[in-house]
Amino acid sequence: MAPSASSRQATSPLLLLLLVLLCAGIATRGAAQATQPLASSQAKALLRVRRLLGYPPALEPLRWAPDPCALPPTPTLAVSCAGGQVTALSVLGDRDPDAAWRAALPASFSSDALFTTLARLPALARLSLVRLGLWGPLPGAKLRRLQALQQLNLSANYLSGAVPGDLARLYSLQSLVLSWNRLNGSVPPLSGLQFLQELDLSHNRLGPGFPDLGEALVRLVLADNNLTGSIPAGVAAMGQLQYLDVSGNRLQGWIPSSIFALPALRHVDLSRNRLTGQLPAATACAATLAFVDVSANLLTGAPPPCMRANSSARTVLVAGNCFADARQQRPSSYCSPGALAAVLPPPSQGDGGAGKGKRGEVGMVLAIVGSVLGGALLIALVMVMVLRRARRQHPEATVLPKSPSSTPAKKADGSKSKAPAKATQKIITPVDKRHASQAARVNTLEVPAHRVYTLEELQEATNNFSSSNLIKTSPLAQHYNGQLQDGSRVLIRCLRLKQKYAPQNLIQYMDIISKFRHRHLVSIIGHCIVIDQENPNIANSVYLVSECVTNGSLRSHLTEWRKREMLKWPQRVSAAIGVARGVQFLHNMTAPGIVQNNMNIENILLDKTLTSKINDFNLPTISTSKNGKIFSETPFVVYEDNDIGSAHNAEQGDKEDIYQFGLILLEVITGKPTDSQSGLESLKAQLSEALAEDPERLKDIADPAINGTFAVDSLSTVAEIAINCTAGKPSDRPSIDDVLWNLQYSMQVQDGWASSESLGMSVKSQA
Repeated sequence: MAPSASSRQATSPLLLLLLVLLCAGIATRGAAQATQPLASSQAKALLRVRRLLGYPPALEPLRWAPDPCALPPTPTLAVSCAGGQVTALSVLGDRDPDAAWRAALPASFSSDALFTTLARLPALARLSLVRLGLWGPLPGAKLRRLQALQQLNLSANYLSGAVPGDLARLYSLQSLVLSWNRLNGSVPPLSGLQFLQELDLSHNRLGPGFPDLGEALVRLVLADNNLTGSIPAGVAAMGQLQYLDVSGNRLQGWIPSSIFALPALRHVDLSRNRLTGQLPAATACAATLAFVDVSANLLTGAPPPCMRANSSARTVLVAGNCFADARQQRPSSYCSPGALAAVLPPPSQGDGGAGKGKRGEVGMVLAIVGSVLGGALLIALVMVMVLRRARRQHPEATVLPKSPSSTPAKKADGSKSKAPAKATQKIITPVDKRHASQAARVNTLEVPAHRVYTLEELQEATNNFSSSNLIKTSPLAQHYNGQLQDGSRVLIRCLRLKQKYAPQNLIQYMDIISKFRHRHLVSIIGHCIVIDQENPNIANSVYLVSECVTNGSLRSHLTEWRKREMLKWPQRVSAAIGVARGVQFLHNMTAPGIVQNNMNIENILLDKTLTSKINDFNLPTISTSKNGKIFSETPFVVYEDNDIGSAHNAEQGDKEDIYQFGLILLEVITGKPTDSQSGLESLKAQLSEALAEDPERLKDIADPAINGTFAVDSLSTVAEIAINCTAGKPSDRPSIDDVLWNLQYSMQVQDGWASSESLGMSVKSQA
């Protein structure tokens, strides 16, 4: 049946309305896409890159695309844009690594011309050019122009020459992958790249020195190069390291046993080197460690207990060494020093002389090995005796080692004053921070960006701030557990504000807080400012949203029997070093520093990788000038009685932090809290007496849970640091730089003790 005229009249306006809406939607999308088109110079640069790379198939879509930014990402090509500029370029070619690479590119190819063109994309944050047949040297001066680079991947190419030192000036760099090339020579110092989390230089010809690296690395791969010498102790200070592969080099010497105890470590491969000595029986393995490969080295003795068997949680490979109680091992003579072969006499001719020659050869080996090891052991014993005698004769002298650059200054009376040791790591000063990119300074691993929350979002996260979510409360602040819509758990603090601070000033203040990040501080990831409805120019309170660290406090890992096995002495020192680094950041990042922090051991939290984080610290302060002195003041109410004392002297506040840190160190040593001032003085007296008379007596004071896992000298160093930190006079307490330097020294002593213990076992086995 045909539709009636009335029905056609009713339908026509509806169809017209739908058509108008559809056209409006298309126009809106078109206008949105046209608001920030890719600049023509950027598009031309991409086409020039395609030509310089010899028109690889992966870049063929650029030929016909009216807008490269609109191309859907594929495994072989991805282009990202923002504000009319290219921010990411990822190209995966099909030119396999073989001798025909150069034939895949025109003879006129120039790496210098390629990176000159890429420098026309100054907003590039991610650049990946893989398996494209690139050959020639890396032009560092052109790469340095890409200051926005955070990720650089040039793997599986034919690049040769040295790694340019200009890469060390890409301060935003977080990932650098140059693997499977033909690079050679020494790696430039990269310790200045404080936010470099991934470094992969494997399968090149780099060496001979081990590169100088920062401590923020999460993934370090240097496999199959020409590295020689020993593994530097600095590797054991990389508290965030999860993946370590230095296999296939010519590394020698002892393995720093504390590497295996790095709290975040999951994978370590030291195979196919020339590493020698024994791994101490007291070697501790991190709970996260799932893969260990020390095969094809010159290791002797026996694997430590944490590496003796494979399990569902940990794979251990030890073949090709000279371990006594392991499968697929070489004879012990194979792991003897190679230099001995040069001094052995040739075998005698004839049957009668053969047996005599073999016995003489074995005797010569034993004599040389015994003399070398015996001499080393004798020197070590003499040094220990001299140090102990000096300590007894001069009990007032500190045993804390000073940095090489520090020298005692003479006082007016002719006596020498103690000069604080300077930290071996670089401390970022405000001048340094001006040269670092803002994005790099605030970056932290696996922590979401700071954002502004609405009060409704926080009410939903805390079930309308119900009592079941309340952790603790006071007249000044309330602390709540919360869960955001994405399922992530957070902590929410409600802080009262002083009335003199206007909302517009607080917005600037919260912008500072949003950039306040450090891996040893609990990060603040958002906020909500509550405005007085009757007076819009007054803010009543601020809600601060922080990341949730769920693995308990440092105290819980020292006192709860279920967790005692997790923190032996190396892990305790590592946790203390992390706290010290957090305090150093607080004291040095601003002028005046952020001091008088809540350094109670219950506020030192450990994450799943046992990385220590300071919780509930003071927030960045507002500096004012009063009577010619610099004070700092917080906008939050911190005292109940008319805010008396809310302004504090930074010079005294940092010494209070040092005192609280000293109390933490004492509990790390003894495993017990100090409940009173008299108990503190009694414990310090016991430690001082043991240090002066016989440091071996520290074993009776230390927590029984760490027996057998510490070097006495390492323990005594930390004990003396704790005593100095808790000195009665603030002026007698060391600076945080001095404390950190000596804690790092204590960890080096611990590694040395592990090596000396293995040396003693080796002498005993030779005998």
